[in-house]
Amino acid sequence: MDYKGLNNEILKLNSKVRYAGVYLPGSVEIYEKMQKGITRLSDKDKTLDTLIHAYMRWRGRQHYSSEIGEPLYTITKYAKINRLIIPLHVKALLMINTEPELEPHEIVNDVIKLIKKYSDDPNYTPRRVHLG
Repeated sequence: MDYKGLNNEILKLNSKVRYAGVYLPGSVEIYEKMQKGITRLSDKDKTLDTLIHAYMRWRGRQHYSSEIGEPLYTITKYAKINRLIIPLHVKALLMINTEPELEPHEIVNDVIKLIKKYSDDPNYTPRRVHLG
């Protein structure tokens, strides 16, 4: 998957998208891009820590998937940002931060279309992140 291209296009969706970053578990690398002119709220180490915790929470959500279905994405509203988490494929999560006035649900369908466009899997659906 072309993470750089994906992140660039996500930022183009709306000027209120602050950040797009991809985390691959077990890696210390984050494939990330910030909107020009935006001041970073957390340093890279804190961002990595956030993504590691998001991955662990995602794994926990999958425990109930046989009863309620696979999680597709999560949205969290904070005072300073909104955060959208979407699985990219079996080993990666995408995190998008927006300005508080842009609700992530307004862009989630466009983001999923971009993920499909950049996916190496033509049958991609944002469904499952590997539990192991």
